[in-house]
Amino acid sequence: MGEIFCASCGFVIHEKIENSGYESSLGDDQKDTRRTGAPITLSRNDFGLSTVISSENIDVHGKSIPFAFSSTVKRIRIQDARSRLAKRSDASFNMAFDFLERLQDKLGVSNSVKETAAHIYRKVVERKITSGRPIYSVAAASMYIACRNTHTLRNLSDIATAANIKRTSIAQSYRAIVKRLDLKIPLVNQSDFILKISNTLKISAGTTNLAIEILKRATELDMMAGRDPVGMASASIYFSNVIRHDGFSQIQIANASGITAVTIRNRFYELKKKIQIHKDENGKNLVVSDTCSISNSILEKI
Repeated sequence: MGEIFCASCGFVIHEKIENSGYESSLGDDQKDTRRTGAPITLSRNDFGLSTVISSENIDVHGKSIPFAFSSTVKRIRIQDARSRLAKRSDASFNMAFDFLERLQDKLGVSNSVKETAAHIYRKVVERKITSGRPIYSVAAASMYIACRNTHTLRNLSDIATAANIKRTSIAQSYRAIVKRLDLKIPLVNQSDFILKISNTLKISAGTTNLAIEILKRATELDMMAGRDPVGMASASIYFSNVIRHDGFSQIQIANASGITAVTIRNRFYELKKKIQIHKDENGKNLVVSDTCSISNSILEKI
């Protein structure tokens, strides 16, 4: 218990406040979580608030339970487990949230992304969007939406590979969720894909910055419409790599980005037709421009 009072006059503003923090009996360096328990989380069917009877036959003091009461404790343990699955939706929630936890480990995303995915899945169940759809596909789609909303770089192929579910099945559930819940999915920043691929391959900062400039110019020329942002980002990196002679092949970039080398090659040729790279007046820095703003005579001097 505690109270809030005015430091000037001593007037008690609020009294009998329960302390929800850790126990302080073990000192400042050690925190006793026996009273507070696990934190409240959306990724649990009961929000992490229900009690759990341990499978060990020991009491609160750590002593063994007498054999005469072991059968009674066993029956209580069974009833406790059944009470947590009293509704049919409880079992589906447990399946979905356990799946989200495994998916989080495989994708390497933070707990906030998992909590966001669990929040979306609860909304989906509330609106009965799961009817006629596999639970795992809907949960995977919720994880993908959570990644998009939190700007976590995980594409649909990454989700499908980690979940071991067909990409088309997750895409169908994704479209249904976005439509029924009227969600506003933020656009993907293509430059983030360049940074992700560059970090994987340990590409130099100069090549990475040039690739970002190439991608920005491609966006200004409306070359991104109808094309996979990962493919355009990979092609921009390869284009920059060719100009700066870093030595990375199309196969290496394709393996790092998760797409085929054919896609990179096709997008590279499209970029090369409309975008040119030349040196500035001092002959030191590279300048990115479209083919309409630079003459062929300057290109021959590069």
